Amino acid sequence: MRAFFETTFGPTELSIVEAVFKQWLSEGGTTRDAPEAELAAAIVINLFREGHNTGEALRAAVVEHKGLADLKAVASFDDMQSSSLAR
Repeated sequence: MRAFFETTFGPTELSIVEAVFKQWLSEGGTTRDAPEAELAAAIVINLFREGHNTGEALRAAVVEHKGLADLKAVASFDDMQSSSLAR
């Protein structure tokens, strides 16, 4: 547990987290300013702190995370509703 709280983020670590987060946004068709993006970013950071500290390990953890999958589904649903209302 101690390692979780003592994880530091230098340029390399931030680059890994940012790349994985951007990939999640892209795959879900979500933008950084979407409400679910803030929660997703927090989850990605926590996954990194839990020890998924390489790009590959973090991507795998993101894919397997139920909360992130649910957020992606909500974002897709919101996009579908917005586009149908615009018609």
